Amino acid sequence: MKKTMEADADRVEVARRTGNVFAQLGRRESDDLIRKARVLNVINAVIEERGLDQAAAAEAMGIDQADVSRLTHGKLTRFSLDRLMAFIDKLDVAIEFQQSRDAQGHLVVKVRELARA
Repeated sequence: MKKTMEADADRVEVARRTGNVFAQLGRRESDDLIRKARVLNVINAVIEERGLDQAAAAEAMGIDQADVSRLTHGKLTRFSLDRLMAFIDKLDVAIEFQQSRDAQGHLVVKVRELARA
């Protein structure tokens, strides 16, 4: 009996979803959160690639270190999409932002970095 229980415990069911974890979690503002998360990915990649510590990143974006900490930890609630886009601009990064709906009506957001100054 114990062996059967262990075998059942090892089974993992995987279900393909919308690609928007916020929608899967039932978040009301899931579309806005996925947009912000895609832009945030670019911001965090730039910070990492430039080797900026939080103080240097804060100076570059014109914010305080605590806000950089929030960004690097994915805490999006304090930041509007407009504010995140302003950070992209202050980091001298050009991006292409594309959004559409798939056949099921789910939001698809793609953000691609084009160039850096």
